[in-house]
Amino acid sequence: MKCILICTHHRGNPNQPSCGARGANAIKQTLLEVVAKDGLPLKVEEIQCLGECELGPNLRFIPGGPVFHHVDLQQVPTIMSTAKAFLNT
Repeated sequence: MKCILICTHHRGNPNQPSCGARGANAIKQTLLEVVAKDGLPLKVEEIQCLGECELGPNLRFIPGGPVFHHVDLQQVPTIMSTAKAFLNT
């Protein structure tokens, strides 16, 4: 099954960037709601690191799909358009 991985790692040190500290949990929840509402055969899973904390929040479509950086809630429609196209590949 195809999947969106979203990093939700939250570092305790405010001097180190992290996806969780930048709103990744709210983005994950919104993606879960939209995927369920639209009945898409797509999983949304959290991951603890995609290795690019300074660019977060980060998400990645797997297998072999695009990566999004600096994600915010306003990007959810674009992400979902990408998801629908990704499901057809």
